[in-house]
Amino acid sequence: MAPYDARMVANHLLDLADQKKRPLTQAALLKILYFCHGWYLAWNDGPLCENDFEAWELGPVVKVVRDAFKSFGRQPIDSRAKRFNLKTGGHEAIPNQISPLDRALIEKVFEFYSQFSAPKLINMTHEPGSPWDKLWNSKEPVARLGLRIKNEEIRAHFMRASRPERML
Repeated sequence: MAPYDARMVANHLLDLADQKKRPLTQAALLKILYFCHGWYLAWNDGPLCENDFEAWELGPVVKVVRDAFKSFGRQPIDSRAKRFNLKTGGHEAIPNQISPLDRALIEKVFEFYSQFSAPKLINMTHEPGSPWDKLWNSKEPVARLGLRIKNEEIRAHFMRASRPERML
């Protein structure tokens, strides 16, 4: 059923965080979303999120998710992303239409990565040779709108990575 709107996946991660009593900040949410997307690409040969990840100073970011939660700063997020409805001119809830199989994968990734602080998650996305590192720290000029990280680069990185035992 993927790819999904990244805000839908982010809202699902926030629901998991509430259930597990592990509040998420904006930075932690964005990084866990990236790890979900990366492992999904590696395991399923296709993207989890339909939105592009961009290389920002603090790591990979989906702009619409960042925009939905930027008002929280470093505080735990206690609301959910909404989307604009062109017909009504208002914002509406985003229904969770993630398949049960995809929810299970997201939960495994969440269980592993939610144990780390936001600064640790940022450092994990900044590791040498990561897609973010290759783009952000490139010695050559990179002509990509919004410093978009290509799914092929994310997938290749996660295919090379060691899967944590808790995600087997």
